[in-house]
Amino acid sequence: MIFLKSTVLFFSTSFILNMVVVGAKLLTPSDLIQLPRPGVPVTSPNGALAVYAQSSYNITEGKSVSNLYLLNINENSVEELTKPSFEASDSEPFFLDNDHVAYMHHGDNGKEDKENESTVDQLYVLNLKNKDSYRLTDFPIPFGNMKYNLEAKLLAFSASVYNEMKTLKETLERDQYIEANKKDTAMVFDELMVRHWDAYVGEKKNNLFVVSLSVNKEGKYEVSHEPVNLLKDTGFECPAFPLGDASDYAISPDGSQIAFLAKSTAKDNAWQTTSHIYLVPTTIDESNDRKPRPINDDIPAASSSPHFIADNQLVYFQMYTPQYESDRNRIVLYDMEKQVKKLVAGQWDRSPHEIASSHDGKTLYVTAEDHGRNKIFAINIETESIDTLTEEGYATGLTVLPTGQIFYGSSSMKHPVAPYIFDPSSKEITRFAIEDQLQKKLESFDLVDAEDLHFIGSLDETVHGWYLQPAGYEQGKQYPVAFLIHGGPQGAWNDNWSTRWNPQIFAGAGYAVVAINFHGSTGYGQAFTDSIGENWGSYPFYDLEKGLEYVLQKYSYLDAKRVAGLGASYGGFMVNWINGHSDKFKVLVNHDGVFSTSQVFYTTDELYFSEKEFGGTPILPKNREGYEQWSPANFVQNWKTPTLVIHGGKDFRLTLGEGLSTFTGLQRQGIPSRLVYFPDENHWVLKPANSLRWHKEVLDWINKYTMEEEGQGLQASTNAALLYQQDR
Repeated sequence: MIFLKSTVLFFSTSFILNMVVVGAKLLTPSDLIQLPRPGVPVTSPNGALAVYAQSSYNITEGKSVSNLYLLNINENSVEELTKPSFEASDSEPFFLDNDHVAYMHHGDNGKEDKENESTVDQLYVLNLKNKDSYRLTDFPIPFGNMKYNLEAKLLAFSASVYNEMKTLKETLERDQYIEANKKDTAMVFDELMVRHWDAYVGEKKNNLFVVSLSVNKEGKYEVSHEPVNLLKDTGFECPAFPLGDASDYAISPDGSQIAFLAKSTAKDNAWQTTSHIYLVPTTIDESNDRKPRPINDDIPAASSSPHFIADNQLVYFQMYTPQYESDRNRIVLYDMEKQVKKLVAGQWDRSPHEIASSHDGKTLYVTAEDHGRNKIFAINIETESIDTLTEEGYATGLTVLPTGQIFYGSSSMKHPVAPYIFDPSSKEITRFAIEDQLQKKLESFDLVDAEDLHFIGSLDETVHGWYLQPAGYEQGKQYPVAFLIHGGPQGAWNDNWSTRWNPQIFAGAGYAVVAINFHGSTGYGQAFTDSIGENWGSYPFYDLEKGLEYVLQKYSYLDAKRVAGLGASYGGFMVNWINGHSDKFKVLVNHDGVFSTSQVFYTTDELYFSEKEFGGTPILPKNREGYEQWSPANFVQNWKTPTLVIHGGKDFRLTLGEGLSTFTGLQRQGIPSRLVYFPDENHWVLKPANSLRWHKEVLDWINKYTMEEEGQGLQASTNAALLYQQDR
C-alpha cells in the first residue's frame, strides 16, 4: 500500500494546561505541532495502572523531549514519572511487575559515572514505590521492540545482527572491523530488494533475542545470562524491515515459545507479499533444537499479528491473495497441540487489524474499519457470532484487564485519543475523568464536527465521505473548499485524529473540508476495496467528481470557483490525473504522488504493489497497456491548473523522479508551480520543523488562489509563517 495511515495519539491531563494558546480560537499548524504526542499506554499485570511515553516538540528550541507518565486507572489520575529534558529521553515503557516499570533511556542519566555511560540506549527500571531508577541492561549494540513475560521472567527484544552471529558482541566487533578497514563506500546487491521504505537493505537483519531476568537481594532486577539469538543461521528477519514492530511476534503464556512473523527467505520478496507465522522454543540450552517451525507455509500470501490465547491456542490474521497487501485479513485459530487450523468468522466482510482475547479464550476482541470508523468487535470462537461493541470514533490499543473489561483509546476528527473502558457484561462504555478535562480545554479551539456524506457514485453504489464546515462559519459568506484525497489507494479517511493531514487545520484556515472514501477505500467490504484494481483513474475519479458536485449542491455557501484539491501518494496520483481530466479545481497540491505508472514499477521498492494493481509487470508488452492507460504522464499536455509539488528525498516508495517529472511537466508548459523538497523526509513529513514548513507552504499556496481579496490571509498560514521565521 503506497500510503500508510496516520498515527493516533493518547492524551492526558499532564499537558492539558499548556496545550492551548491563550486567546486562540482556530487550531493552527503551530498548535498541532506543539501538542504532546503520547504513545499507547501499557497496563500493569493487575490492571490498576498504565504507563506511557510522551514526546513534545518545542518550536523555540527546535528540540523534542520524551518522558514517562503513569495513569492510575482506578483513580482517573495521571502523574509524571520521569522529568522532560532536552539532554535525555525515556520511551518504550512496560511493566516487569505491578511496582516496577522498565523503559528505554537515552542520554545523560545524571547519576552514573560518565566514563561508564553507554553509547547505546539501554533499559532502565523505575521502582514506583520509591521512584528509584537504575540501569538494567548493558548491551553493546542498539536493540528494541521489547516484550516481557511475567510468569517466566523472560525478556524478548530485537537487534540487527549478522546471520551467523551468536552474540550481540560479535556483531559489534564485525561492525568495528568493517569501519576500520573498508576504504570505499560501495554497496553491492545481487538481488531485490535493494531498499525498502526509506532505508537500504544491509547484510544485517533483525533477529529475536531472549534473556531471563532475576531479582537480587536488594530487590533489583538483573539480566541472568547472555541474550540468546532465536533466529541465528535461519535467514529470517523479525520484526520486518524497516517498519515492523513488536506486534510481529508474541510470547506464549508460559514463556516456552515465541510465535513470530517472517517473510519467506526466497529471492522474490520484492514482488511477493508472502509471509508466514513460525513457532520457536525459547530454551536457553543450545543443545536443544530451536529450529523455527512454520504453521501456515501452505499459503503464499501475507499473514500478521500472532496472538496467544488460552488452552494452548494461537490466533493470527491470514490473507489469501498473493501479491495483494490489501486483501481481507481472515482470523485463523491454531491448536498448537493438535497442529490444526480453524477459520473463525470466515465470511465476515471486514478486515481486522488488532486483536485481544478474553481470559477464558472463548471470545476474541478485534478492531476493524467500518464506514469511516475503527470499531471494536467481539467474536465468539465457538458460535462465530459477531457483536459490535463500539460505534463511534477510532478505537485502538486494546487490552483486556484482569476484570475482563477492555481498556482502549478512542479518537475522532474533533479530539485526540483518550482512554476508555468497555465492560462486556454491562455493555457500558466509561470515559475517564481526564477525558472530560481534555474536552473542556479542546473547546478553546473552534473544532468542527465531522458530518457523514452519502451519495451514489461509481457502479451505482453508495459512497461515503466526510464534510467539515469552515471553523467560525458566518451565514451569508462564501467559502472555498479544501478537497482532500487519501492515499493507499486502499485506505480511508476515518474519524480519527492525525498529526499530518488533519482536516481541522484546513477548517481552521477557513475552508470547507471534503474527504471522500472512493471505490478502493477500506472499511466498506472487500469487493469495494478490490474494485480499484486496474481501475485507478476510473471509478475513484468518478466518485470524487460526483462527491464534489454533491457537496457544492448541498451547501450553497460553497464557492465552486475556489476549490483546492490536495492529495498524497495515490492522492498525489489523483491530483495529477485531475489536472489532465477535470476543470473543477482552482489549485492543486501533489505530495509524493505518481507521475508515470510505468516508471514507478522500475523504481519503487515494493514491486508486488504495481504488479497487483495493474495486472502484471510492464516488462511484458501485453501488460504495458494497463499501466499506460492510467498514467498521468500520458495526459500532461492537458494540464493547466496551478500545482504545488512536494517530495521527500528518502521516499523509496515513490522516488524523487516522480516529483521532479511532475514539476518539469508544469514548468515547461508555463503553468504556475512550485517544488518543495525535503531531502531528509520519506513518504511522510515527520520532523516537527519540516511539518511546520510543510503546512506553511501548503496553506500559502492554496490561499494564493482561493482568497477573494488580497491580504485576506488566514490565521493558520500567518501563524505558520511567523513561527517558521522565529525558528530560523
